[in-house]
Amino acid sequence: MLISLGAIGVGLVLGWLLGSFAGQPRRTPLSIVSLSGGSLASAAVVAWVAGKSGLPSFAVATLVTLFLHSQWRVELRKRYRNSS
Repeated sequence: MLISLGAIGVGLVLGWLLGSFAGQPRRTPLSIVSLSGGSLASAAVVAWVAGKSGLPSFAVATLVTLFLHSQWRVELRKRYRNSS
């Protein structure tokens, strides 16, 4: 139970981090490679610590948080685009 919660927590943090880079116009190949490498490293650590049972909860938490954060940023851009 605690291992699954830990995997979910790591997924939430990673999804939030990836969501902060989504939609930025200056995505360079180096940043894409480094974010992909960080994601794979995080998944490997979760698989090593939690085993295969922790990977689905990690993946779902990462994807849900990535989606929520990127949608939140889109809404903020729409709301505050003309306020400056």
